[in-house]
Amino acid sequence: MQLVKRRIPNRRLGGFTLLEIVFVLSMVAILVTWMTVSITTVESEQKLREAAGRIELLAKRGLNIAVIQQRPYELTIKEKTVSLKPKYATISDDFESIEVSGLGDDENNRSFDDITASEAMTADVSYEIKRWRSDEWQTLEKNQQMVISLSPLGLIEPISIRCSIGKSWIIHELHPLTAGIRDEEMSIEKE
Repeated sequence: MQLVKRRIPNRRLGGFTLLEIVFVLSMVAILVTWMTVSITTVESEQKLREAAGRIELLAKRGLNIAVIQQRPYELTIKEKTVSLKPKYATISDDFESIEVSGLGDDENNRSFDDITASEAMTADVSYEIKRWRSDEWQTLEKNQQMVISLSPLGLIEPISIRCSIGKSWIIHELHPLTAGIRDEEMSIEKE
């Protein structure tokens, strides 16, 4: 009997080739980059919606109070706060000047309980307002404020508010009767 030698092929020992390792590492890097970009865009969108929502919430609240009390209120947007307060107007005898004061001590103007509210604004968000029949955005800069009148009949004028962080922005157009959002536009850019 003859013995037949079988040749056993070389079997690879357990392990990966360099090409497989490079491929897996590149896939992991792509996934980590994608997740990081996704998280930052979600955070930007959340901050923008929250900032615009604060303004809309106080505008609705002020309009409701103005309707109930049948007197105008003001929504004031500053660099770090958005606030709501009653608007007192007294007309002088010559009817040529109107004096507007904040929370005055005049007892005639204080027949209602003054309702005020204030909320802090998001620090890294910039704010702009476009008034009715205007194509220009008014940017809120340091030591400036924007005042929006809230009449018992509705907003004095339809306005649009743009909140932005870097290249990302959201625009809310407020409805003149309800102060709710009539239209919304948004663009979230990868930073």
